[in-house]
Amino acid sequence: MQQKFISVALMLTLLCIVTVGHAQKNQPADSRETVNRMTKELGLSEAQRSQVENILTAERKKVEAVFKEERNKLQQIQEQTRISLQAVLSPEQMDKLEKKMRQQNDKNNAPKK
Repeated sequence: MQQKFISVALMLTLLCIVTVGHAQKNQPADSRETVNRMTKELGLSEAQRSQVENILTAERKKVEAVFKEERNKLQQIQEQTRISLQAVLSPEQMDKLEKKMRQQNDKNNAPKK
């Protein structure tokens, strides 16, 4: 029983990883590529292909909504943290911290080689 539960949990985790990866790309071309691959590998009929496209489009929209909601929550937490830090740090310390944070953000968003 426990082994069956672990197997199901692993499958759900992998499904979530794939879903998150596709949602983060947010590119319709990737969706078409996925449908093309599924059509070829699974031998989908045109009717099935159309239905799969609709299902994946609906899923992408739902996942994007979840990411947007979570992003908003994270931004609220960050703003609350900033306000709390302002109450503790001097203006000079706060400026220095914000500068370091901007540099780190720029570094994280720099194109990868």
